[in-house]
Order: sequence, then C-alpha cells, then structure tokens
Amino acid sequence: MTLDERLLARVDDLIAKADAVVETHKKPPSGVIGFPTLSTASFTEWQSQSLSFLVNLLGSDHTYTAEFRDRVEQGHVAHVRAGQGILRGVREDIDLGLLQDVRALVAADVFTDFLDMAEHLLETGYYHPAASLAGAVFENGLRQIAAAHTVKVSGGDDLSSLNNKLASKGVYNRLVQKRLQVWVGVRNHADHGEFDEYSEDDVREMVRGVREFLAAHI
Repeated sequence: MTLDERLLARVDDLIAKADAVVETHKKPPSGVIGFPTLSTASFTEWQSQSLSFLVNLLGSDHTYTAEFRDRVEQGHVAHVRAGQGILRGVREDIDLGLLQDVRALVAADVFTDFLDMAEHLLETGYYHPAASLAGAVFENGLRQIAAAHTVKVSGGDDLSSLNNKLASKGVYNRLVQKRLQVWVGVRNHADHGEFDEYSEDDVREMVRGVREFLAAHI
C-alpha cells in the first residue's frame, strides 16, 4: 500500500467516524439551547484524532487545519458536519495529488531542524554524532526524493544503493552522485566507529552539502 493509499484509508475512517458520532445525537432537555447534543466521549475522540491527522499531514498552520480547529469546537451536529466536510476536501486533494508539495515542505522543515541540531553538535565539538545525525537526515531525504520521482526502493536499501538508484533514473547526474557518495562514506565511517577515516571539516562539508542538496530537491 502506497503512502497516499494509507492516507486515503485513514481519512475515510475519520469521515465514517463522523457519521457514527452524529448518530449519538440526543435532543436536549426542553427549553435548553446551545447544549452539546452528542456523546462527549465519541465527539472528543473523533475531534482529537482528526486534528492530529491534519497537523501531522499538513502542519498546524495550514488552512485545512486552522479551519477544522475553528469550526469543530463542541459536540454539536453542525460542528461535526463542518469537520466532515473539511476532511472530504482533504481527501479529494490527496486523491488528486495536490498535497504532495505540502508534505514535501513539512518534511523539509523537519530535515532543517535536525540539520540545525547537527550544526550545534559540531559547534560544541561533537562532530562524530553530528555525522551520524546528518547521515540519517540524508538517507531520509533520499527516500523522500525517490518517492517523489516514483523510483522504487526498499527498506533494505542503504545510502549507496539509494544514491545509485536515483542517479540511474536521472534524478541527478553522475557528478552529483560522486559528491553525495563522499557523504555516504562519512556517514558509514561514523556509524561504524571508524573515526580516523574522516575529519571535523569533512563533517562540516557534509552538513552544509546535505542542507543545500535537500533544499534543491525537496
């Protein structure tokens, strides 16, 4: 199952769950207006799961996320129907492939945060763990790029394999591939405790290069 298929399955579950929440509706006591009419437990569970899904997929500042947060506040049928409509909009955008760029931007933000951590480790003299951290970001980045270009990879592919597959598919040229392979070597030496095989300057170049490379390709 592809990522989009998993996302569609999840949003379908949340859309269906909204119907189940609405079915818990009970008329308020006579003369009472504005009192939530839905099961508090059912509504809260669905609201929390839906908001978590949107934040994880799109980020907390995206229009869909903000609209859901504003429109779905209490256990009223109208609030749930509004949230359900937002989820249907998200589903359509996923199905049409319109959210791929958004997911890439979110991924890019995450990569930037970890590379900032790697730079902090460098600044404090811990360049060996900085190499390992930058290498992990590098590998995840290559997997994101492979997915965006429909390059088939497996969980068992290491950095060298990912680099070779992307270059073979023309995602970038052989010159870039050779440059990336230097960073692959630094990461592998760091992960295997072969600390005499690279220098602090090598790690600095790697962190800087990985940042520039991912910024250009994600």
